[in-house]
Amino acid sequence: VAVQLRTELERAGLQLIDDQSEPFDPNRHEAAISEPADDDSEGPIVAEVLRTGYAWNGRVLRAAMVKVKG
Repeated sequence: VAVQLRTELERAGLQLIDDQSEPFDPNRHEAAISEPADDDSEGPIVAEVLRTGYAWNGRVLRAAMVKVKG
């Protein structure tokens, strides 16, 4: 049932925000934990998604809570 509900919501425009290994975007992500970078990366990267976020037709409903490196 949960899979069917998720499928129907995605078909209607719901998008999951699960951006692991993507650049940190304060409009889509809420940084809960920050760690120093292992190398000279260009900016903060989402190291781990702690709580999935949601967007509806491109508008963020709930930011993803993430651990950031860098």
